[in-house]
Amino acid sequence: MNIKTINRKIALIPLLLGLAGIIFFSSCSKNDDDVGGDTLIKRYGLTGKYRFQVTPTMMELFPVTTGSIDGTVTDEGNGVLRLRFSKFRANPMPFDMTVDAQFTVAETAKGLRIHNVEGTGYFDADPPVGGVEKGENPGFEISEEALQQGLHSNGKAKLTGLFEKNPDGSGSMQYDLKLDPGVALPVVVMIKSIQKLN
Repeated sequence: MNIKTINRKIALIPLLLGLAGIIFFSSCSKNDDDVGGDTLIKRYGLTGKYRFQVTPTMMELFPVTTGSIDGTVTDEGNGVLRLRFSKFRANPMPFDMTVDAQFTVAETAKGLRIHNVEGTGYFDADPPVGGVEKGENPGFEISEEALQQGLHSNGKAKLTGLFEKNPDGSGSMQYDLKLDPGVALPVVVMIKSIQKLN
């Protein structure tokens, strides 16, 4: 082995060390970017009491009705959030709607993406006290049994959506959610936070 070959090998050592350092530090910064759910909940102030606009739709295309109701988003621990509101009703829907769904969040360039927690989404559509009046019809067929006993997802409802900048230009953030109720109706419920109350 001659001196030139040895010098070349020695010259490669700083280059290899530099390359190893770049790989090490870039992998560390990638891990720093993967922010946990608990941190995101605090950073974005996701919990609290909200006023929600609720719009049941037929297959996400045709709004059946719309209205507002107050509800809460609570921190259940381990990065899990819980959305709850009860007894939402707006004509011509013949039910009182209650939603209790859990979700997690992940950061994206536009805000936070909402991910459903399987088996924790409850949607209940109960007949109001006094029953359903004749002629109340949301625009699709509801069985007599459902009108008497209500519709219940039993944990099969799925909540997805975003927590993103409000399009009104105020710079505030809002929930923009979609609930598949998991019941035998072609309904998807759009839920949007229109005001944070605390």
